[in-house]
Amino acid sequence: MTYKGSCHCGAVKFSFTLETPLEESEVAKCNCSMCSRNGYLLVYPKGSDVVFDHAEDAVTEYRFNTKQFPHYFCSTCGSSVYAKGPEAANIIAVNVRVVEGVDIENLKLKPMNGKDY
Repeated sequence: MTYKGSCHCGAVKFSFTLETPLEESEVAKCNCSMCSRNGYLLVYPKGSDVVFDHAEDAVTEYRFNTKQFPHYFCSTCGSSVYAKGPEAANIIAVNVRVVEGVDIENLKLKPMNGKDY
């Protein structure tokens, strides 16, 4: 199933495909400082299943702690949009809060202990 997402102002746009529909997938609710502060609820499509449709300068990259996982925010409105895993992992952590037509109440949230990672 293919989904579309964007930041609040629309400057950052993307689409991604998941093998299992979002409502049937486990959505990670991470307790690390970044995810907690920004309200991330994450799904992890393969990098090759994500298509970005925005200018390179539309996003700002932020790294913290081990600096392994860059987080990307809209440079204009500040929406927390996605993060990338290590290059070898080939995954994108997509914040489902910025995905069109998603009812958060119908998702299967799975606690994830990122605080101790």
